[in-house]
Amino acid sequence: MKTLDQTTGIDPQQQTDEDAVMQHVFAGKALDPDVARRVRDRGRRITEEIRATHGLVDDATFQSLLDDET
Repeated sequence: MKTLDQTTGIDPQQQTDEDAVMQHVFAGKALDPDVARRVRDRGRRITEEIRATHGLVDDATFQSLLDDET
């Protein structure tokens, strides 16, 4: 039987952090400061990767992308 990290490719620590965030959001459970730090760090890395790949997008361009979806 395959485990979650084998079928989805998600790091087990990341999955645990995501579960903790969901419990925090939907059940009001306290969020461990280490989990919050890891989530913020992951978000920063992802943002940096996107900016490195695509550069900064100005507000007008971003809005036009949203408008195209409707």
